[in-house]
Amino acid sequence: MPLKPGTVWYCTAGLMGGSNLAYLLAVMLSLLLPSWPFNGFFTPLAVMSLLLQAPYVWRPAESHAWHWRQGAALGGASVALFWLFYCYGLPT
Repeated sequence: MPLKPGTVWYCTAGLMGGSNLAYLLAVMLSLLLPSWPFNGFFTPLAVMSLLLQAPYVWRPAESHAWHWRQGAALGGASVALFWLFYCYGLPT
């Protein structure tokens, strides 16, 4: 059985891409909003992950583009919800 990327692969790649993009956005917004500070390990790792996914971000296969976008939206939303809970959910 050959290994060809299918629906699940594109959705998982989108999930990773969306969560990494949301994490990097939260790190950049840390200058303006209460957020995660720059992490010397995870931030460059997220950048490298996004660079490796660049071909799928710019030109996903036509039949799987919707699955990648849905995974990216889910990944970004999950990090955004976690960030909201992290910053505003716990009383101090």
